Amino acid sequence: MRKPFILRLLLFLLRIGFGLFFLTVGLLKITQLSETADFITRSRLLPQTFSLPLACIGVGMELVVGVCLLFRLAYRGATLWGSVMTATFLFLYVQGWIRGLDLTCNCLGSPHSIVNYPTDTGLRVLLLGAMGILLWDSRQPDSGLWKFRKFDFSEEV
Repeated sequence: MRKPFILRLLLFLLRIGFGLFFLTVGLLKITQLSETADFITRSRLLPQTFSLPLACIGVGMELVVGVCLLFRLAYRGATLWGSVMTATFLFLYVQGWIRGLDLTCNCLGSPHSIVNYPTDTGLRVLLLGAMGILLWDSRQPDSGLWKFRKFDFSEEV
């Protein structure tokens, strides 16, 4: 059964929105890569030597996921990795809140101190839920706004 047009349109807008979000955040974090590495260091989960390589990998993944979501390339993989990244940042926020750490986030390209953990954590839960919706959509056989036909021009002998 095919999804109604309005649902397909909303899923399309959600996919484009998340694609722009990941791409914009990734591009902003490239200019301040040391701030992202400092956030990983301040979370006190891994030694400081892992912070910069993990920051580089994270920013690279944000860029790849953003491009893939925008252009619907490897849609299932992009939604899976986007969900994993969102869940990872949610984990970092929750463990920082539980441990009473004073974290400063470089989430949108500018560092800001996290003063209201419940609000920031709730925002990350909403983002994870929205990524979950896209992950669900990527598993559906008729995912997408438009249905494309596959033409077979092979010659049969």
